[in-house]
Amino acid sequence: MRRSLGGIVAAVLLSAVALRAEDGVTPTEILLGQSAPFSGAAAGLGTEFWRGAEACFSQVNSAGGVQGRKIDVLAVDDAYNPAVTLPNTLKFVNDSKVFALFDYVGTPTLVAALPAIRRYQPQGLFLFGAFTGAQPQRESPGKEVVFNIRASYRQETAALVGALAGQGIKKIGVFAQNDPYGSSGLDGVKRALAAHQLGLAGEATFERGVPYSTSMAEQVKLLQAAGAEAVIAVGAYTQCAAFVRDARAAGFKGWIANLSFVGADPLLRLLGDESAKSGADLTSRLLNSQVVPAWSDSSVGVVAAYRAAMDQAAPALPSGLGDGSYKPLTYSFASLEGYIDARFFVEILKATPKALTRAAFSREAMRVKADLGGFKLAFNPEDRQASNKVFFTVVRGGQWASVPNLKGLQ
Repeated sequence: MRRSLGGIVAAVLLSAVALRAEDGVTPTEILLGQSAPFSGAAAGLGTEFWRGAEACFSQVNSAGGVQGRKIDVLAVDDAYNPAVTLPNTLKFVNDSKVFALFDYVGTPTLVAALPAIRRYQPQGLFLFGAFTGAQPQRESPGKEVVFNIRASYRQETAALVGALAGQGIKKIGVFAQNDPYGSSGLDGVKRALAAHQLGLAGEATFERGVPYSTSMAEQVKLLQAAGAEAVIAVGAYTQCAAFVRDARAAGFKGWIANLSFVGADPLLRLLGDESAKSGADLTSRLLNSQVVPAWSDSSVGVVAAYRAAMDQAAPALPSGLGDGSYKPLTYSFASLEGYIDARFFVEILKATPKALTRAAFSREAMRVKADLGGFKLAFNPEDRQASNKVFFTVVRGGQWASVPNLKGLQ
């Protein structure tokens, strides 16, 4: 009887150990690690991205989680500083023992973290979702450890150049962040221009993280002197808003186009506040590429679900995270993207055996095809990217509105 009882106890213990064998996984929890900017000039990007994912996970957790496990995100601030992202990543793996990394923000930050993620590739570590369309994580060896959801910067810049060229614009300049993000966007613009037999009409750079008060007059002057008829900006909302402000003040009337990473909603808020103070129109001929549908269009199923989740959860950053400098928006493109990433993560979890491992999740990730409601996702093994969608938005009535192209727009 003793031996039988001992065998039963041993079997129970072994079963419990098996359920806890993978880092970040217990019978009741899955722990993810997110390094993102929650303070500084890019705080809005990390905050909104986190809020969208949190709205999804909160809804899932309230319903009992996935196979009895709730999903928790350990979010840590890196202030969009690559020198901070790397140690954050190492702490997630070595100290917090997370199951996976989730929804990092930015090209320079992810580039800094990639070597560490690759270092733990033999243990199955991966990053799911990233708020960047750059190439390093879409090409070997980076792509082997990252599941990209959004369209790439090459796809966004190709769409923007095509739209501008379709208007008869031949001289397109670039205003770019002086780091890997800016380089990635610039490369995409040059490739797209070459496809239209056009060359780059001027390039001006700025330093990452400078405040909105920074003058961009010299960059504007350089691009005007080069004869740019339109400018594609590759930066975050703070610096790109400063460029729009100074470009319009200098009399530049051409299209100014931004990539999705800019943070279209905080960009528009800054320009709206500036317009109210100065009386100048800073939002005409402003174009933004997006990688998710317009958050204002509830006729799209995933958008309606996102808005309902945001309304229900009203996610607020945990106490002590961030510097309080950014006031969250009710809805935004960035939070919608975070919500979509989280929804897809949950769909893959549902398809994964209860004995959850990183290897099992990664296998199922490459098999799952999800329709979240008018937005379909499935990973392409070539670049481990789930969506190729690019949308256009312009400002109408003080809000972003979707447009199929620039035809008929002035």
